[in-house]
Amino acid sequence: MAGRIGLNMNVKKCKHMRMNNRVDAPLKINNIEVEDVEEFIYLGAKVSKDGGGTEDIKNRLGKARGAFRNLRRIWTNGAIGRKTKLTLFKTLVRSVLLYGSEAWKVTKREEQKLDAFQFKCIRRILKIPWTELVSNDRIMQQTGINRISVEIRRRRWNWIGHIMRKETGNHARVAMEWAPEGRRKVGRPKTTWRRTAIKRETRMAGEAGPM
Repeated sequence: MAGRIGLNMNVKKCKHMRMNNRVDAPLKINNIEVEDVEEFIYLGAKVSKDGGGTEDIKNRLGKARGAFRNLRRIWTNGAIGRKTKLTLFKTLVRSVLLYGSEAWKVTKREEQKLDAFQFKCIRRILKIPWTELVSNDRIMQQTGINRISVEIRRRRWNWIGHIMRKETGNHARVAMEWAPEGRRKVGRPKTTWRRTAIKRETRMAGEAGPM
């Protein structure tokens, strides 16, 4: 069908991933079998069969650690001021970590890992030894940098607001509001992006008062 309008597919570069599938027959395009994968990279984000953000969070943490290590000469340079170092951290490390975070479903344990990574980086930038008892709250007051978990929620809700301002028939809005038909399996439902963003965080915001 795509070939009729001039769109030619490179089948060797194509991949497909099965989710909740009942058919295991190979997928072929022009008699060439398409590779069946458990996960793949799309626009820099790792997509996996679990449908969540766990694998992508691991991927982004690895990239952010690499970015932080590559700038170690900056962090140890006494001629560069603290304010400049923190600005570089937010621009060159934090942005790498938070890429695509609006679409993550984040568990409390993952929030702790993300926050721990940031505070570990900032302590090295500020040259705070592990023997010195300085709380994370004090570090946030000194630097003006929020927790990663707070920044993810802020970005997610900005994105949700952007989608909800679109017309009712817009594809992005339809996808966000869509609910599957039928009955789910017995037991506790899985944590999904919508349950994380809309239900849990709305409840948290209500308990904390007006935002």
